[in-house]
Amino acid sequence: MSRFVTVETALRDREGVLAGLKALGLAVDSDAAAEAVMLRGSIECAGEPVELRVEAGALGSVEDFGLRRGEDGGYVLVCSEHDRALLARALLPPLRVAVARARVDAAALAAGLTVEALQEVEGPLRLIVRRGGG
Repeated sequence: MSRFVTVETALRDREGVLAGLKALGLAVDSDAAAEAVMLRGSIECAGEPVELRVEAGALGSVEDFGLRRGEDGGYVLVCSEHDRALLARALLPPLRVAVARARVDAAALAAGLTVEALQEVEGPLRLIVRRGGG
């Protein structure tokens, strides 16, 4: 029997998470007021409230999944038991990178700096921040 489970994340910033999900090419269903939308669930599993919802099939998931605030104010991933391992591997690491990249880009833009990203195949992402036009 499938049920929804939660996975802790280090993510806290709603705008950063939304930008990160968008950068990963994921369409997000959310309420602009940060109120709950419902995961659809299945025959085996009733829906669950989340703040940000992604349709089933994204990243190979079997069911829809989402993120909501945990008790500490940070986001937790809410997904089916079937999708837990997949999303812990295919969503959370690249989402952390995308959120960090969005923060760096926003800070650089505000400071009048440029950011160049360098990444070798399966290597770490390196960001080079420069003054002015580079």
